[in-house]
Amino acid sequence: MSNGKGKMMSKKFFMPTKVFHGQGSLKELKNLLQKEDNVFIVTDKVLVGIGIAKKVMDILEEKSIRYTVFSEVPVNPHEDSVQKAVELAKKNGCNAVIALGGGSPLDVGKMVAFLLTNSGTLEEYQWDNKPTEAPMAKLINIPTTAGTGSEVTATAVIISRDTKKGIKRDDLFAYAAIIDPLLMVSMPPHITSTTGIDAFTHAYESFVGLGSNPVTDAWAIEAMQLIIEYLPRAYVNGEDLEAREKVSIAAVLAGVAMDQAGLGFIHSCSGPVASYYDVPHGLSNAVFLPYALRFNMLANLDKHVAIAEMFGMDVSGLSKREAAELAVDAVAQFLDDLDIPEGLYSYFQKDEDIAVFADAACNMFLMKNNPRKPKVEELIPIFEAILKE
Repeated sequence: MSNGKGKMMSKKFFMPTKVFHGQGSLKELKNLLQKEDNVFIVTDKVLVGIGIAKKVMDILEEKSIRYTVFSEVPVNPHEDSVQKAVELAKKNGCNAVIALGGGSPLDVGKMVAFLLTNSGTLEEYQWDNKPTEAPMAKLINIPTTAGTGSEVTATAVIISRDTKKGIKRDDLFAYAAIIDPLLMVSMPPHITSTTGIDAFTHAYESFVGLGSNPVTDAWAIEAMQLIIEYLPRAYVNGEDLEAREKVSIAAVLAGVAMDQAGLGFIHSCSGPVASYYDVPHGLSNAVFLPYALRFNMLANLDKHVAIAEMFGMDVSGLSKREAAELAVDAVAQFLDDLDIPEGLYSYFQKDEDIAVFADAACNMFLMKNNPRKPKVEELIPIFEAILKE
């Protein structure tokens, strides 16, 4: 592939995490731990309250494995959560980590496992790019939502300095990930829909982004097709285990694709909003999705035509531009079917934020991977449409 200046660029694909999936795959956990492991469980209060965390604890107790539970992870992961968790894990002599939950516990769990074996602070690795000193502690990711794909990525996104900033290095790949749809049955419909669309945005941005390649395209296409077919079923019937399983696999596929190919417009725009207003990540991404398609389609009509066809749109006899427009329409209808709101009006605080968000989005590192580069004045009306009713 050329970088536009006549030079060829090489690309790589690397994903070493062992993945166990399917109904009842949680039982594999007992084969991934030894009695000498002292496990630190990173989760949230909701999963403790509804008994999901206990399923993990029961397996550890059955094998007489020591463990400590940290359930103070908020909706969006902040640096102070990582600091508190690391301090507790070190105090209790933990040498392995199980991250249980959605994207926030998974991202916090990654950094806990990393900081158990690497000296220094989160800030040094996040902002100063401090080199890795040692392999991180054994990490097992167990997602309870089907969206972030964080269970199989080498990236942890932590809010610091009012910014959702990713820490990406191969050292953050987990030892194993367990994808058990039985752990996702209790997800309420609005979490099912927003996390599922989160996975779709990962697949979409990796598909159209500058870092895409035939390997990541294959993963992204399959992820989008699975979500289109099965997410509505999981949304209307949370106990549809086939649908739950298919969407959970789609989240993994999309996670791998985005980790290898990169993100773009959606995450660059949604990041500042989620950081300042504490909007759930999946919801924030979902409302920007149709705007991203409309903005990006001229940069790659063929791929947007392919998306329209994935939704079953009849593109025969249409120009590529006309067919690509159908992808925008199809996504808007899809979001409406899932009761995704068109905006984030209830979160809006003040007019001055809009220009700040637009500027931050344009300057996000992720935006460099987007196939079309926006200007601040192009983003301001988008933020106004999403935030101001």
